[in-house]
Amino acid sequence: MIYDLHNDYPTALKSDAVSKYVSDLPAGVTATAAIWTSELGSNAYKEVSRLTIALTALKVPIAIEDIGFLSELNRYETFDFSAYAYSSLTWNYNNAFAGGALDDGELTDVGKRAISIIGRSGCALDVAHLNKKSFYAAIDCADKILCSHTGFNGHLRSLDDGQIRALIDKRAIIGLSAVTAFTDAHTCDELQNVIDGFVQEYGAEHLAIGTDFLGSVDLPTDVKDYGGLAKVADGLRKRGYDEKTIDKIFYSNAYSFFNSEK
Repeated sequence: MIYDLHNDYPTALKSDAVSKYVSDLPAGVTATAAIWTSELGSNAYKEVSRLTIALTALKVPIAIEDIGFLSELNRYETFDFSAYAYSSLTWNYNNAFAGGALDDGELTDVGKRAISIIGRSGCALDVAHLNKKSFYAAIDCADKILCSHTGFNGHLRSLDDGQIRALIDKRAIIGLSAVTAFTDAHTCDELQNVIDGFVQEYGAEHLAIGTDFLGSVDLPTDVKDYGGLAKVADGLRKRGYDEKTIDKIFYSNAYSFFNSEK
């Protein structure tokens, strides 16, 4: 079983290919449909609505990556966040809500208001693309938090020890991305090393998977799809990981986060 917190297929594929992608997913795979709004241009508001209707019909979890498109006319005030598993405030750069990982902005008053609205809807706040100033300010404002796709190697998009511990203190989950730039993992074996290093330091209770499949081509040579990810789990079994721990990392931590009362 695999619960992927972040897959960019809704915006990476043409409309007629999205349904086929979902139907072709291996049995036991839940791939969260992350709508990457930065790729939708000036039509983002209409496109998000269209994609949400289509994805809801497919009965898959949906997420929004970057609510910058909702700053116009203060649309975030009336937007229905309850349709989404989680939402992030921004992508890699500053917007009206917060500072991105590759920029120097701060969480704004508008961003704090948006966090409150997101939380009241039951939608979780994703901090994956925030810079450190915005990250710490945001987690002070939010209750239900996750980091949907990240790594731990010092990249500006990765989490450091302090951020990881702050998320654990908030009972958040942290989705390990397959993107090599965030992990330094070029192979299945090396991605296993990243997982093992996290578990040895922090335990397995808060680690999940957030591949960023279809959002990047910078992936390990043998982990480019869910078959490759299953091989990562098999490798952990060979290293002595028990089924309960593997299930936590690859499925149940994420499932419980979205389906259990906090």
